[in-house]
Amino acid sequence: MESLSQRQWYFGAQIIGVRLRAALTVLIYKKSISIKYSGPSNGKIINLINVDVERIGDFCWYIHGIWLLPLQVFLALVILYRNLGAAPSAAALIATVLVMVCNTPLANIQESLHSKIMEAKDSRIKTTSEILKSMRVLKLHSWESAFMKKLLQLRETERSWLKRYLYTCSAVAFLFWASPTLVSVSTFGICIILNTPLNAGTVLSALATFRILQEPIYNLPELISMIAQTKVSVDRIKEFVKEDQVKLIPCHTSKESNVNIVIETGEYAWKTSDQNLKTPTIKISEKIEIMKGYKVAICGSVGSGKSSLLSSVLGEIPKISGVGSRVYGTKAYVPQSAWIQTGTIRENVLFGKEMNKGNYEDVLEACALDQDVKIAVDAHTGTHLFKKCLLQHLSQKTVIYATHQLEFLEAADIVLVIKGGQIAQSGKYEDLIADLNGELVRQMAAHRKSLDQVSTYQQDDSFNSRSHHVNLIEVVEEKGPFNNGKLPEKSHEEEAETGRVKWSVYSTFVTSAYGGALVPVILLCQVLFQGLQMGSNYWMAWATEKEGRVSRERLIWTAQNLFLGMITSVFRAPISFFDSTPSSRILNRSSTDQSTADMDIPYRLAGLAFALIQLISIMVLMSQVAWQVFLLFLAVLALSIWYQAYYITTARELARMVGIRKAPILHHFSESITGAATIRCFNQENRFLMKIMNLTDDYSRVAFHNYATMEWLSVRINFLFNLVFFLVLIILVSLPRSAIDPSLAGLAATYGLNLNVLQAWVIWNLCNVENKMISVERILQFTNIPNEAPLVIEDCRSNPEWPTVGKVELENLHVQYSPALPMVLKGINCTFPGQKKIGVVGRTGSGKSTLIQALFRVVEPSGGRILIDGVDICKIGLQDLRSRLGIIPQDPTLFQGTMRTNLDPLQQHSDQEIWEVLNECRLAEIVRQDQRLLDAPVAEGGENWSVGQRQLVCLARVLLKKRRILVLDEATASIDTATDIVIQETIRGQTNGCTVITVAHRIPTVIDNDLVLVLDEGKVLEYDSPARLLEDGSSAFSKLVAEYSRRSSMINCFRDLS
Repeated sequence: MESLSQRQWYFGAQIIGVRLRAALTVLIYKKSISIKYSGPSNGKIINLINVDVERIGDFCWYIHGIWLLPLQVFLALVILYRNLGAAPSAAALIATVLVMVCNTPLANIQESLHSKIMEAKDSRIKTTSEILKSMRVLKLHSWESAFMKKLLQLRETERSWLKRYLYTCSAVAFLFWASPTLVSVSTFGICIILNTPLNAGTVLSALATFRILQEPIYNLPELISMIAQTKVSVDRIKEFVKEDQVKLIPCHTSKESNVNIVIETGEYAWKTSDQNLKTPTIKISEKIEIMKGYKVAICGSVGSGKSSLLSSVLGEIPKISGVGSRVYGTKAYVPQSAWIQTGTIRENVLFGKEMNKGNYEDVLEACALDQDVKIAVDAHTGTHLFKKCLLQHLSQKTVIYATHQLEFLEAADIVLVIKGGQIAQSGKYEDLIADLNGELVRQMAAHRKSLDQVSTYQQDDSFNSRSHHVNLIEVVEEKGPFNNGKLPEKSHEEEAETGRVKWSVYSTFVTSAYGGALVPVILLCQVLFQGLQMGSNYWMAWATEKEGRVSRERLIWTAQNLFLGMITSVFRAPISFFDSTPSSRILNRSSTDQSTADMDIPYRLAGLAFALIQLISIMVLMSQVAWQVFLLFLAVLALSIWYQAYYITTARELARMVGIRKAPILHHFSESITGAATIRCFNQENRFLMKIMNLTDDYSRVAFHNYATMEWLSVRINFLFNLVFFLVLIILVSLPRSAIDPSLAGLAATYGLNLNVLQAWVIWNLCNVENKMISVERILQFTNIPNEAPLVIEDCRSNPEWPTVGKVELENLHVQYSPALPMVLKGINCTFPGQKKIGVVGRTGSGKSTLIQALFRVVEPSGGRILIDGVDICKIGLQDLRSRLGIIPQDPTLFQGTMRTNLDPLQQHSDQEIWEVLNECRLAEIVRQDQRLLDAPVAEGGENWSVGQRQLVCLARVLLKKRRILVLDEATASIDTATDIVIQETIRGQTNGCTVITVAHRIPTVIDNDLVLVLDEGKVLEYDSPARLLEDGSSAFSKLVAEYSRRSSMINCFRDLS
C-alpha cells in the first residue's frame, strides 16, 4: 500500500507539473504578443519558458515535502520521546531546530544568488539570440571572434554567480548530511549524562528512528534549494505578467460611412530606459479625417517620424497626451521590415484566411509573386506593385503608405509631409507642390536632382522615378532556391540520436574537468563516507564535506568545457548551418540543456553514486548476517536490471522527443514576438494562440508518457524490494538464536527499513541520469558541426597592406549551394579593374547576391577561382580575406549596446574619426540630440532607430574601416532622396582610389558607374560602361533604364483611368 500510494502521489504531482507548465507557457505567450516595445527581450522570454516554467513544473514533485518533511521529523521525535524519554528527545529536537535555524541565512543567500544567475543567464541568452540573428553580418565583417569573446565574458559572469551558488549548496548539504550525526550524538550524549538505561532494544529502536530521519534530512537541502529557485522563477514570471500591455485601438462601427480613420491631436513617444529623456516622437497638432477609399501618402526624411505616425494610427506607440486615433473597420499592416513565418508561401500569404483560388491568384499577380512564386522587386516591379496592388486591387480600400519614392505621391488623395516628428504639410499633391517654400518642394528638388543622373544618359521629358524596395528581394538567393513553395530557412527536421546514450557521452562529461582525475577521488570519498557512516556516524561530516567540495568544483569545469565546445563549434559553422537550423534549436541547447549540465546532472550523478554505494553496503551487511539473503538479492537484482533495460529503451526516446518538441515552441515564440504588431493588427491573436496551445499539447503529451514510464518502472521495483525485505525478515525470524546474533539481526532489520527508499532513489537517479544525459548528448551534437575554412592559414598570410590596387578577377567561376542543388553561377569570366566603380544588376535569381557571397567565401566556389590583386582568395584564411573587404549588407543590422560599439565593435578608432564619418553620413546631428552622444543606447536589433537611420549607421561603420574594396548591397534603399544624394556623393568622395562593387535595383545608383555587369541565370549577359550599353537600344541595361524613365507617366495615366 505504501508503494502504491507513494507512486500515485509522485505521478499525480508530475501530471500537475505538466499542466502547470502548459498553463504558464500559454500565459507568457499571451502576454508576449500583447506587449512589444516596452516588453522584455527575446532572450529573457526564452529563459522564462526554458528555465523558469520548467523549474516551477519540477517543483510540483517536491511540493508535498513542504509539509511532509516536518511531519516526518515530528513523528521521529515522538518515537524518540516514547523510547528514551523527555530529555534525550528534547536534545534531538534542539539539534534539529539548530540545524534548521543555521540553514535560514543559507537559504536566503541561495535565493539571492539564484536571482543573479537568472539575470546573468538572461543577458547571455539575449546576446546569443542577437548574435545568431546577425551571424551573416558578423562573418562578413569578420567580427565573430570579438562577439564570441563578449559572449564568453557574459558566461564568465554567470559562472561566477553559479560558483557561489554551488558552494552555498555544498554548505547546505554538509550541514544537513552532518545533522544525523549531530542529532544522534546529542541524543545519546544526554542519555549517558543522565544515566538513561540503554539496552539493545532501545539503541536499535533509536538507530532505526535516526535512519528514518535521514530521508527527510537528506531531502531537505534539495527541497530548500528548489523552494529558493522556484520563488525566483515565480517572481520573474509575475513581474513579466504584470507589465503594461499595449492598449490596442478598437475597431469602431462608423456612424459616418464615408470616414474611415480619424487622427486626433496628441503626442506619442517610444519608451526609453531613461524616462527623463522622453520627448514626443510624433506630435499631431490638428485633427485629420481620412475618407473611405482615400490613398494617403506619408513622406519625410530619415528619422522624421513616418513609421511612428503609422504606429500611432495602429495604437502601437505609447500615447503621452490626446485621445488617440479612431479606425472604423478592419485593419491590415505591411511593416517596413518584412516579417515571414517559417512554412509555405501560401500560408504566409493567406495568413489565416480561407483559400479562395481565384482571389489568391489575383493577389499573387498583384504582388508580383505569380511567376513560379519567385519574389522579384527590380526596376519594373515597384511600378507593378504600386499600380496593380495599391491603385487597382486596393482601389476601394483606404490606404496609408509611407514612402521615399516621391514619384508615387501624385497618385495620392492626401499627402502628409513629416519633419521633425510633426506634420509640416498636409493636403493634395498639386496644392503642396505649388508652395515653393514648402517642405515637399525641397524634397522634390532633391528627387529631381537624382533623376538628372539618368537624363544625362537618356533624354526623356517624362517624370522619372526609382524602384520601390522591399526587404524581401534576396530571400531566394541568400537562402537558396525555394523547394516546392517551401520557405527553406529552418525547414530541416531536428536530428536526434537513437538507442542508448553512448558511453562516450558519459565519458566526455565525467572527464571534461581535469581529464577525469577527480572521478576516483569522488568515488573514494563516497565509499569512505558510507563505510565510516556504517562504522560510526561521527566521521560522516569529514567525508561529506570533501565530497561536496570536490564534486561542485568539478561540476563547474565540466559544464564550462561543454559550453565552450558548443559555442566555439557554432561560431565556426558555415552560414548554411544557420540558414537550415532554427535559432531556437541552438538557444534551447544554450539555455535548457546548459542549465541541466550546470546544475542537474552532477547532482544526479552524485546522488546515484551515494545511493548505489549505500544500497550495496546494506546488501553486504544483511548478507553477512544471513548469507541466504545474498542469493535472494542476486535474483532480485537480475530482475531489476531486466526491468530497467526494458524501460530505458522507451524512456530514452521519450526524453529525446521532449527536447525535440520544445524547439518548435521556442521558435513560434521568437517568430510571434518579432511579428507581434502584424499579428495584433490583423486580429490574429487567437489563431496564433491556438498554434502555441497545439505545440504545447504535443510537448505535454510526450512529457506525460515520459513520467508514466518512470512510474511504471518504479512501482515494479518497489514491489520487488518490499518482497525482499519481507523475505529477509522471515529468514531472520526463522533462523535459530544459535545461528544468528539477535543484535546483528536487529541491526540488519534496522538498515533494511531504508531498503525500499534507497532502491527507489537508485532507480529514480539512474533513470534521471540517463534522461538528463540526453542534454549533454544534445550539446555534444553541436560540438561537431562541420567548420568553415580556417580563419587564418599561417603558411598563406596575405601582406598587411593587401589589397593595394583592388583588382578583382573572376575566372570561370562556378557556384552551387550544395551538390544536390543546381549551379547558380555558371562560368563567370570578368575582371573588375582596381579603383573603379562597378554596378551589378539583374533580375532576382540572376546570381547577384551569390556573386557577392562567393567574393566573401560565404559559399565556396565549386569551380574556377577569384583573384584579388593576384591572390587566390581560397588559399588564404577567412579572417585575412573578410577583414580586408568592406560591405554594407541589404538588411541594416545593429546590435544592443551604444552608438560607439555599433560603429566600432573592435574599438580600433578614436572618437574624432567616428564623428568625422557621422558628419559625412548625416548622422552627427541625430546623435547629438541625445546628451549621451556616442554612448547613446541602441536597443536589441536597433529597434529604437528607424530603418533609414540604421542604414546610415551601417554606411558609417564601413566608411570608418576605410577598405580598398567596398561592396554595397542596395545600401541606401530606406533613405529619402535628399539624404540619398548626399550619401552617394559621400561614397564617391570617400571611396576615391577604392574598388566599389554595387549590387543595385535602382538605375541612379549605378548609372554613373565606370562599368555595369548585367547577370542573367548565373551567366554574364552584358559587361561594359553604362554609356556603351545605352548606345545599344536592344541591350538589357537599356531596357531597364527605359522602364525606369517611363514609370511616372504610366502611374499618372493609370490613376486617371482608375
